[in-house]
Amino acid sequence: TMAMDGSAQSVKSVFLAFLLLSSIKWLLVPTYRSTDFDVHRNWLAITHHLPLAEWYFDDVNGTTVHTLDYPPLFAFFEAALSNNAVTTSLLNNGWLDERCLELLPDSIDDDGGPITATSTSDRCVRFQRATVILSDAVLFAG
Repeated sequence: TMAMDGSAQSVKSVFLAFLLLSSIKWLLVPTYRSTDFDVHRNWLAITHHLPLAEWYFDDVNGTTVHTLDYPPLFAFFEAALSNNAVTTSLLNNGWLDERCLELLPDSIDDDGGPITATSTSDRCVRFQRATVILSDAVLFAG
């Protein structure tokens, strides 16, 4: 059973590395927001509000700059993240900002400036980062 001890130790090491990296990711949540954040927020909104037939054609009245060239598997993944009981509960209880899932034009925000990652709420950022960590956990478990 020496091999089993080594195997168990390997699994434990990988699990601890996963926990460490996930903790670091969570600590870095408030530190930056990239353009990818905007694209993912837009895809969450598209898949939350529009029927499948319109996913690749939404441009919020011609004002979106976000690319809709992501593959369908990514779109279905975003749909799973935006249309489930947990997300609905987070929205209903105020833990997730409704604006995170709104179809927004890129032209102006509430202050008249461009809608960017910096004009979204911290709750939206935490939600998206939590989905990344959750996705990592699913991949790790698989």
